[in-house]
Amino acid sequence: MKRTYALIPAIALAASLAQADTVVTQDGSTINGTILGIDDGKITVATSFAGEIVIEQSKIASFTTDAPIYLTVENGATYLGPVVGSSSGLAIADANGEANVTLSQVKESWQPGEKSPTALRQEAELAELQRSWAYQAAFDLTGKTGNSDATGLATAFTATLAGPDDSLEFFARINSSETDGEKSADDARGGVTYTNEFGDAWNWYVRSEAGFDAIKDIDLFFTAAAGFGRTFVENDVQNLSVRGGLGYTFEEYSAFPADADDNPVSGVDDPDFVRFASREETSSASLDFGLFHKYVFNWGTMNNTLTYNPTIDDFGNFRAVHDTSFDLPLKAEDWSIRIGLNNTYDSEAEVSGLDELDTTYYIRMILRWL
Repeated sequence: MKRTYALIPAIALAASLAQADTVVTQDGSTINGTILGIDDGKITVATSFAGEIVIEQSKIASFTTDAPIYLTVENGATYLGPVVGSSSGLAIADANGEANVTLSQVKESWQPGEKSPTALRQEAELAELQRSWAYQAAFDLTGKTGNSDATGLATAFTATLAGPDDSLEFFARINSSETDGEKSADDARGGVTYTNEFGDAWNWYVRSEAGFDAIKDIDLFFTAAAGFGRTFVENDVQNLSVRGGLGYTFEEYSAFPADADDNPVSGVDDPDFVRFASREETSSASLDFGLFHKYVFNWGTMNNTLTYNPTIDDFGNFRAVHDTSFDLPLKAEDWSIRIGLNNTYDSEAEVSGLDELDTTYYIRMILRWL
């Protein structure tokens, strides 16, 4: 009885080997397993002892399959049936009769129920040509009590439709905060940018942006620009690009309390208050410059942006924006934390009694999805 039990594993092993495909190499070695396919001069075999292994087709003498398999040869003919290999070639028991080919004539092979390697490549090529959407949402909420009471809310959303040679990006951002009952931030903006690549590293772009900033007395601003860009570095670790073009800038400003010389005062209760004044609206052709840099570390991603937009009528009237941030991935898929610093310089802000340089530190939750 013990001998009978001892024979059971041996019988099972023999049965499994009998049902396995067999690959014979040029040096006479035999590999038992399941032939998954042949593509690009390589044969892939799933084995029980080493997982999937890939062997150069030129190093194979013959192979035999236990079950039907698809074979396509150089003249384009495709066969389906079990394969019996010998020193003279391969015999395929196709539904239309037996076909005999040499191993060197086999262009590709695949399992029934699967797609051929050629079909998979065509699908991949079509997928690369198709545009796809990607989305990003950012959210941060702040609060403070004690010596002062403060609350803040900022949200941002980006949607990008990207193809192999172009991209269309929409964005919107809202920022609002209050300190001791008074607004310390109240602005919103949105825009769209289209970029189309040509050549190895060049692209052209058009973009527009509109919004308001109540704290800076900007009732409405609008910018439109078009130009060319160049990518200097683009790989899995780093991306560096610049852009430059011509545009149009429009800004309309709200009135502020002022003295007799139109200098800003603290309010209507100020003893020097005489009337409300406002900055002269800006409506001018402008220049559009930008530098964009991304670097991927093992622990996160650094993003740097620098833009400079002077008016052509007066180069002393300009706005420059610098933003540096670090995206730190979280364990939750698609989520990350962004820590950043933003500097915005408005050369004409002093006219409204505001600082020319506005610096913001932020921490945001980022969600990305497709």
